[in-house]
Amino acid sequence: MLPAIENKLDGMFWDLAPAAKKEAMKKISKDPVTAFHDKQLFLRALNTLGWYELIKLMGSDNLLKLLNDSTIAGLFPEGRRKYYTNAKRLLSKYTLSASR
Repeated sequence: MLPAIENKLDGMFWDLAPAAKKEAMKKISKDPVTAFHDKQLFLRALNTLGWYELIKLMGSDNLLKLLNDSTIAGLFPEGRRKYYTNAKRLLSKYTLSASR
């Protein structure tokens, strides 16, 4: 994992106890896609990381799968919801399947 992303992830868990923070970081480092199936963890990542950092961390296909309407509705403020609604629309339009 890139040091810049790791630093942002570390800051993402500012409110957790050190043991819980370490466990969350370990979970994300091991398999970010599986870790981000936890909606609250994914919402934190969406609010903390940039678009390209998310794609580097989990890939555009996996990001598209996890970026559903329910998750987008949990984002704050409204501008962020609009941003990810548009990002999801564009990602689904331009992401090619592996079968092509």
